[in-house]
Amino acid sequence: MDDYSAHVNPHVKRVIQSFQNAAVRSLSGPNGLPLRTGGVLGHLPKITVMEVEEYHKALVASKKLAEEKNVEYENPFLAPPPFPIQQMPVFTPVDTTRSERSDTILEGETIACFTVGGEKRLCLPQILNTVLQDFSLQQINAVCDELNIFCSRCNQTQLETLKLLNILPSPAPSCGLITKTDAERLCNALLHVNPEKSMEPPSRSSFKVYHECFGKGKGLLNPEAYVSPDSKCIRCVDCYGMFSPPKFVCHSHKSIENRTCHWGFDSANWRSYLLLAIDQNLNDNGKLQDAIDEVKSRFDQSHKQKRRY
Repeated sequence: MDDYSAHVNPHVKRVIQSFQNAAVRSLSGPNGLPLRTGGVLGHLPKITVMEVEEYHKALVASKKLAEEKNVEYENPFLAPPPFPIQQMPVFTPVDTTRSERSDTILEGETIACFTVGGEKRLCLPQILNTVLQDFSLQQINAVCDELNIFCSRCNQTQLETLKLLNILPSPAPSCGLITKTDAERLCNALLHVNPEKSMEPPSRSSFKVYHECFGKGKGLLNPEAYVSPDSKCIRCVDCYGMFSPPKFVCHSHKSIENRTCHWGFDSANWRSYLLLAIDQNLNDNGKLQDAIDEVKSRFDQSHKQKRRY
């Protein structure tokens, strides 16, 4: 197709643009059609007739859904693509890649998971029945929608594995999987939205730290208060909330990066995320760096194993 404008009428252009505007909020679409910002329609990329037909089908399905729900749109070409009402977070297509089953810890609970493409994908029903059992599906769905969290459905092999381990009941027709990264984001938004606060002045040994996860966060670390893995030894400089190191690297005020595709995060790796702030006296012959390194070495099983060899 040498000339896109010559083959696609203005109505179809508006359908495509409407779909792009709605779909940029989704982690799964639209592939190959990045949003352009130049002008109202921008310079739309060349597309195939099949792609145009797919978008047309999405519009037809959207109008049908609107009629079923008695929803009227002033301009039918601005109607969003179909978004079915769900009892659980939005699901993307089944992942057909090979995966390895294991377990992971989430908020102190052991959760079954599969490692797919280097990222752990956790059994969503197990999370809902343990870690998030005090929250309604409506609350969970609202947070998933706010954070743009999407789940995949497990394949048949993964489903049978979970049933054999009695994690799922035998009649279960399917199971949702959520990445470890998104599971941490979801739990942090629901469980740690109102942290314990402290207005106590910092100790003489406290120093500034920060992280760059989920929009960045700044805090004051008190080494003397880090006496157990869950010790709340870091105070956020914005809200004065007190956090343990794993929880602090999930905490942010600057931007929650809802439109960012996060991958590979695990709060257990907080030692890699927690950094020494540069807006303090670092001309101390490395004393602050030694201090943060010493804190990171505490309760670190991998560090002990390295020293053993």
